[in-house]
Amino acid sequence: MQPRIRDALQYCPNLPSPPGIAIRIVELGRDPNVDLTALSRLLTKDPALASRILRASNSALYGRRRRSDNLRQAMVVIGLNATMTLALSFSLGELLNNESNSQRGVNRYWRRALISATAGRLISEMQNLPEHEETFLAALLQDIGVLAFDAAIPEEYRPILAEATDHDSLLQLEREKLGSDHGEAGSWLMRHWNLPDRIASVAAAVHDPLSTRIAADCRLFVKCVAVAGKVADVFLDDDRETSTERLARSASRLLGIEGKRLEDLIARVSEILPEVATLYETEILSPRQATGVTDQAREILAARNLHLLQQMEVQNQRVQEMENATRHLRESANRDVLTGLHNRRRFDEVLETEFMLSSENGWPMTIAFIDLDHFKTVNDSHGHLAGDAVLASVARVLNSHLRKRDFIMRYGGDEFVAILPGTGIEAARGVFERLREAVLAQQFEGAHGTVFNITVSIGLASHMDGTRRVGSALDLVRAADRALYEAKGDGRDRIGVDAA
Repeated sequence: MQPRIRDALQYCPNLPSPPGIAIRIVELGRDPNVDLTALSRLLTKDPALASRILRASNSALYGRRRRSDNLRQAMVVIGLNATMTLALSFSLGELLNNESNSQRGVNRYWRRALISATAGRLISEMQNLPEHEETFLAALLQDIGVLAFDAAIPEEYRPILAEATDHDSLLQLEREKLGSDHGEAGSWLMRHWNLPDRIASVAAAVHDPLSTRIAADCRLFVKCVAVAGKVADVFLDDDRETSTERLARSASRLLGIEGKRLEDLIARVSEILPEVATLYETEILSPRQATGVTDQAREILAARNLHLLQQMEVQNQRVQEMENATRHLRESANRDVLTGLHNRRRFDEVLETEFMLSSENGWPMTIAFIDLDHFKTVNDSHGHLAGDAVLASVARVLNSHLRKRDFIMRYGGDEFVAILPGTGIEAARGVFERLREAVLAQQFEGAHGTVFNITVSIGLASHMDGTRRVGSALDLVRAADRALYEAKGDGRDRIGVDAA
């Protein structure tokens, strides 16, 4: 907080002060030995406050769990800590709701306080927080800094109040023109009153509920109060569509409350508000206004949910398109453009996997290197276009003579490689003999209508086939390569088999 603002608060002669009963309740709360008797003795000194506690225990706030006929019964029903916090909220509520505040134009923030408090208690129940009344009190006091500013720097602050159109715009104006906001002022004021630090800290933290500076054990508590404030804005702001959108985003991001649960929360707040107004002897909204707000918010949320579903569908389509594009790019990266076969990169991946499976499961595998004989002569005599046509045609023949579970790839230049999982050397020899003959039977047309044939030399090597074993996938490649060169050395257009 800016030093000049702190000084203005520190030395303000008419700074709001808590009623005497509130001070005594805070002092009592610091006593580790406090009990129902001590609290009851204090409350009975203020019959109006005691009456409110009794009415509250029988109200919708507590679901009318069991009717209380006297203060003592009410305190037993709602518990010591809850009674103390509720009593504090009633006594401080008097401070917020006095005539001078209404005249000074801060009445809207008193109404926001009560709606926030009501919503905060319901939200804490939804989030299974044990301190429902503490959430109620923290939400009730989150905007008390408005009173502090109004008392300490009225000439500067009242034009800001008059200019602000909603809670968010008020925060922005405070920060721009004062360098501080009412959350900081509220925290300072509550500490000045010696209120529990857990309550005092919420007023500043609630405007940045995801801050890492908030203590871990207070984060959910702060988030509940923050969302409660957004609920109040739905009931009070003129631009209900914007405030409902803000609530939906905040409730989803901070607490995971969405859809039907959020609609139910707004409806429940609307339902309880008249009773809360009665307890605090004030008017918040008329029943007709509250019902209208609920209906309008429900329509806005329904339209929002529909829009989100449509956005999600579009997003899913985009994700699917991106996945398809990625898959296509990955596939393209593993494909040879000319022949459409997988390329050397894919061969390396498949070889490692199939070699491991063969070794672990004891089933045979064979690889074959296929090399086009005298392919340079084809390019030299008939041109590179004819050479490309030969490569593409041979690739089709190779692909058509192998099983779907086999792999055929272009290794580079005029060389192809095949992997036959589960196939021993003799079975593979039969497959590639038929393939060699099929290639030989192809006829190609070269330059000037010349017709020519092409032959292939093939080298085979196997692993886990009877006594045939190799130490690694690389050793298997080397063995097939040796067999290929033997086939070429023996005159080409034949199959060579590694003898290992």
